[in-house]
Amino acid sequence: MNTSKRLVLGTVQFGLPYGINNQTGLLPEAEVYEILNRAAIMGIETLDTAAAYGEAERRIGSYHQKHDKGFKIISKFSKNSEDNWALSLNRSLGKLKLERLETIMFHSFDAYQENKDNLKDIINTKDKLYKKLGVSVYTNREVMALKDEDEVDVIQLPFNMLDNEQQRGQKLRELKETGKEIHTRSCFLQGLFFMDEKNLPGNLKPLKPYLEQIKNLALDYNLEKGHLAMQYVVNKEYVDAVLFGVDSVKQLEQNIYWAENMIPEAILNEIDNIKVKDPFLLNPSEWQI
Repeated sequence: MNTSKRLVLGTVQFGLPYGINNQTGLLPEAEVYEILNRAAIMGIETLDTAAAYGEAERRIGSYHQKHDKGFKIISKFSKNSEDNWALSLNRSLGKLKLERLETIMFHSFDAYQENKDNLKDIINTKDKLYKKLGVSVYTNREVMALKDEDEVDVIQLPFNMLDNEQQRGQKLRELKETGKEIHTRSCFLQGLFFMDEKNLPGNLKPLKPYLEQIKNLALDYNLEKGHLAMQYVVNKEYVDAVLFGVDSVKQLEQNIYWAENMIPEAILNEIDNIKVKDPFLLNPSEWQI
C-alpha cells in the first residue's frame, strides 16, 4: 500500500496553538489552505479533527467549499457535556460541509463508557452519517477493554519511540487479531523529540536519558530524529494509520519524505529495546506544564 495513504494529517494545529514545542501559535487560515492543498497533491487522503479543536472543523469546511475533491474526515464528538452525540455529530458535519464522516470517534474511553446507553442510536446512523465508529484511548487497559467491543471499528492511541514496542507491542498484536483498525498518534510526542534535552521542564527531566539514547542512535547512523520517529511507527505491521500534525508546508513535505524513505529494520529494532520505567511520563495529559 502507498505509504501516503496510511498517513493521516492531524488538524489540531489548524484550530488551536498546540504542542510542547510549538513556537508559531495558531496558524493563519491562508497557511492552513496551503498545507491542505499540498497534502492533497502529495497523496494524503484523510484528516483527523475534532469538535474540540477550535476553528479546525470550520476551516476544513471552508476548504471543502472551495475545492471539488475533499478529504476523508475523522472527527470526534464534542467534549461539552451539554452537547448530546447527535447534536455534536450534525454540527461537525455542518462545519465540515460534509454529508458523512469516514469515522466518528469518542474523545476518550470514559466518553465511550458514558455513552453506552446511546450506542444503539449511534449505530443506527452508521453508513448514513459516518462509516466507522472509533475511540481515542491512552492506556493498554483501555485498549484491552475495547478489544471485544463489536461496535468499535477503530482505536486510536499514542505510539512512538518511547511509548513503543516495549510498552504496547503485545497488546496491539492482540487487538489487530480482532480485525479492528489501529490508528496511532503522538508520533513525535507533541514535538518532545525535537527539544534540546537541556530545556526539558522539571517534571519531564526523568525522560532525559531516554531522549539521549534516541539522540545518540540518530548520530550513530547519521539520521534525523524525525526520520527515526516516523519510520519507527510506519514500519510496524500492526499499525493501519499514522497520525501526525504540522505547522507548515515545509514540515508537511519533510514528514512525508521521512515516511516514504525506509530505514533499515535493524536500526529501528534498537528503538524496540528502549523501555521507559515510568509510563505516566509518556502521557502529555499528565505533564501539567
